[in-house]
Amino acid sequence: MFKAVTSMVKGIVGAIALLLVTTTAAMAQDKLAEGAKTVTTEMKTQLVLNDGQYSQVLDVNRAYLKKVKENNESGASSVAKAKKMQALNEEKDTKLKSVLTEVQYKKYAAGRAENIKKLKAFL
Repeated sequence: MFKAVTSMVKGIVGAIALLLVTTTAAMAQDKLAEGAKTVTTEMKTQLVLNDGQYSQVLDVNRAYLKKVKENNESGASSVAKAKKMQALNEEKDTKLKSVLTEVQYKKYAAGRAENIKKLKAFL
């Protein structure tokens, strides 16, 4: 009887642990999505994005945040992480340059540091 109770308790603890891990992962994804949406909405106002541009910029920001989070959680050295961040920032800028007009991109570039800071606040 003791073995049956122990087995049942282990099963319940395992189920609770799985639920916590799943819930935590979902909450982290929600936070990233919320961050990308918040910053993109601000960019829409600042840069006067049309609906098509908004959608594309939102995709770029979501992908950027996901990659930054993965980089931060990697076991790489600080130097490797810094190099990866530089590459991620360049990739993001290249993608945005293809979506934005020249005037919009110049305006974005002027406020780039602030937008990146806002995005990283949601990590």
